[in-house]
Amino acid sequence: MTRSWARLLAWGSVGATIAAIPSARLIIAQPHPGQLGMEGSEGTPLVYVGVLAFSIVGALIVSRHPRHLVGWIFCIAGLVDGVSAVTVAYAELGFAVPGSLPAVSLINAVSGVTFLMGFFLPTSVGLLLFPDGRLPSPRWRLAIYASAAALVLQVIGLLIGDGTAAGFGLETAGIAATVAAALAALASLLFRWRKASNDARQQLKWVGVAGVVVVVQLVVELIAISLGLVSLDDTFPYFSLAYASVPVAVGIAILRYHLYDIDFIINRAIVYVSLTAVLAGLYAGSMALMQRAFTAVTGQRSDAAIVISAFLLATLFTPVRNQLQALVDSRFKDSRDLERLMAALERDVASFIGVVNPHRLAERFLGDAREGARAPGGAVYLDGARGDLPALTQGSWDESTAVSVPLRVGERNVGRLELGRRRDGSGFAPRELECLQKTADVVAAAVSVSREAHTVVAASLGRMF
Repeated sequence: MTRSWARLLAWGSVGATIAAIPSARLIIAQPHPGQLGMEGSEGTPLVYVGVLAFSIVGALIVSRHPRHLVGWIFCIAGLVDGVSAVTVAYAELGFAVPGSLPAVSLINAVSGVTFLMGFFLPTSVGLLLFPDGRLPSPRWRLAIYASAAALVLQVIGLLIGDGTAAGFGLETAGIAATVAAALAALASLLFRWRKASNDARQQLKWVGVAGVVVVVQLVVELIAISLGLVSLDDTFPYFSLAYASVPVAVGIAILRYHLYDIDFIINRAIVYVSLTAVLAGLYAGSMALMQRAFTAVTGQRSDAAIVISAFLLATLFTPVRNQLQALVDSRFKDSRDLERLMAALERDVASFIGVVNPHRLAERFLGDAREGARAPGGAVYLDGARGDLPALTQGSWDESTAVSVPLRVGERNVGRLELGRRRDGSGFAPRELECLQKTADVVAAAVSVSREAHTVVAASLGRMF
């Protein structure tokens, strides 16, 4: 599947999920006796927050990584939960007003199955595959099988009926398997955390907390219902809160710790939308103010006042808009700037390998890397320099290294680039490190070739004289 098709399907599912919410509310708004479940705890707005959050976060992930299973699982979860909301409303209205709607029993069964799928997929399978879309190792397939068994048991129990002993037993076994699958998902996150980098640990930490919330809610709900302390309807708001915590945690990992490298897109979209709204408000307010001033001065209200006001505002607002645009663009000097600067340097180096001055090349590499990464200081170490002193430094370099990138030619290192911590304290995304390493290899090759060329020239001059 191409990226464009994946993006279309993902955001199409978001649109369908959004459309399902007012559709469900419209159905239960039809005349009926008594109060429906969707009008009580089952219709709490928190339910829709979790559904929309899963759908939107999934679409964002798929837009960046079209084959990512976690993104697709989140998209499907949001969509089937939207379907569940519509079918639940339909079934409740059909049971409340007998004979008013066809196929009520069938739609009721569909609502139960879609509800279970919407919960199971992200909170068990989704967490097992988080964050890279793959299991930590093949042995974790048992956890996937447990999740599938839990879903199948509950679906069969639901279809048989809660009033029968067999149905109750199957649903109870399914709930127990659900808790086991959720615990396995937590264990997989802990397993990944032990082997992860610092930034990856921060990402896993938030999602792990959400997983704990889900497990605790399930266990407490199971115990409370078994003891007859509460009914299923009473626990639904707490279930909705636990359910919504998973996409919220993934959203925090995306925005704060650069998960999936899409935080840049989200932040920039938010700022541009906000900026557009502010400018539109200022423009409309200024237009109204100038027209009133024109009318007060001339005593006339004509089309000329509107034309003159629009012309003056367009003249005045253009430089203001350009300045704000430049300010926003400078705010987002992120990995895109780092990649752009490194790509430009690679092209330049490739064009004059063999005639470049190694020191000047290292100086430009350090400067571009420091600017693109927004690091306050950095240094380049080249083999052959005296002791372990840097060949050159820039900015406020205090030898506190946030990232070290080797300059390597094949298996041989000819130096390294070191950058200090970013001004905002954020870490380096895997894509940024890969970009730095790729350019460092090109620079190292150029430095090595230039040194060899200078050595050959010096030897030739020595033989001549």
